[in-house]
Amino acid sequence: MNSKKPKVHIIYCHPSKKSITYKIREAYIRGLKKKNIDYTLTDLYDSKFNPDISEEEYLRENNNKNYQLSEEILREQEKINAASLLTFIFPLFWMDAPSKLVGYFSRVFTKGFKYDDDYGNEATMKTMDKTNFLISTGSSYETLKEDGKISALETIFIKDRLAGKTKETGMYFFTETTYMKEKELNKLKEHIKKAEEIGQEVIS
Repeated sequence: MNSKKPKVHIIYCHPSKKSITYKIREAYIRGLKKKNIDYTLTDLYDSKFNPDISEEEYLRENNNKNYQLSEEILREQEKINAASLLTFIFPLFWMDAPSKLVGYFSRVFTKGFKYDDDYGNEATMKTMDKTNFLISTGSSYETLKEDGKISALETIFIKDRLAGKTKETGMYFFTETTYMKEKELNKLKEHIKKAEEIGQEVIS
């Protein structure tokens, strides 16, 4: 870690504040606060983030210099570069991130930011000290692993979307979140404890 005080930027994506994913988010933040770790938060639903890439954005990604990034996207890129650690918190919907988060990667991780552009300019996105993924899922970890889904998710999020832009990664699964009430309650207690611990230990 560098000498500058670390800051975590959280990108959170879930439509419901009644969800276990939201409780995981709040527990993680409590963990950060217990260690006096600064953080910023982008809530993709609260901010009404538009996941759809516009025609102008599409053309810009295809080497058209006439199109500039919107203020919304520039703000998100600034939040990332102001942090030293990233944390993505989201559920699995159809074995992928929710559409808003998929759109976030498409719109924010642009040429010139995440990737070098085609005019010789290097990407301006800093390399994170660490990136964590806190992922909730209705399936068990064993089922996800047997089906090859853990490996697939690691390939998509770690080897592709964050490739070359993070020194370390952590992928944490909060499983079996949709079972019957008694089991769900026990799992919830485990998940909250785990998320808070991850928050406290994010800087080691």
